[in-house]
Amino acid sequence: MGRHKSYNRDDVLEKAMTLFWAKGFEGAHLSELVEVTGIKRFSLYAEFGGKDGLFQEALELYLQRALAVYDATLKMEPYGLDNLRNYFKEMSYGDDYHGCFLINTLTEQNIITSTAFEAARQVIQRARALFLMNLQVAQEDGEIGPDKDIEALANLLSTLDSGLSIYGIVSPSDEEKDAIVAQALYLLS
Repeated sequence: MGRHKSYNRDDVLEKAMTLFWAKGFEGAHLSELVEVTGIKRFSLYAEFGGKDGLFQEALELYLQRALAVYDATLKMEPYGLDNLRNYFKEMSYGDDYHGCFLINTLTEQNIITSTAFEAARQVIQRARALFLMNLQVAQEDGEIGPDKDIEALANLLSTLDSGLSIYGIVSPSDEEKDAIVAQALYLLS
């Protein structure tokens, strides 16, 4: 008969996600993961296959939440510029801001597994598709001029989204972020 687990898998993933988010894959040492999660090293390997597996599952937890945020604001009907304004308005840095786990993961491309990198890349692509969908409707409704290249604007918004995640680390002022977003959205019209 097997041993009873002395840990809650969801709690372990939550705690590991927080540590990976703050320190990155390379910066989060196995001994810290064991300490923070409360799971024994043997159990970590048995349950997740090691640090890579734990990172992958913690990242997937984060990416599910990120997709829910994108969907909650960018899939609201009616589509258009209001969705884009609302998405960027809701972005905030908070007191203990250390960037976006998604963006932080992409910066460790040469360290993480290709599976983790691809999962993060796909979320960026999905966000860009949602930006584009809202821009298309805004252009059809006359909110954006017909001369505007909405593919390029979707790339601009995707870059802005990623860039603000990094910018918030060095200048975590929501007022500055709001001013940057206002200027970017002004360029759309």
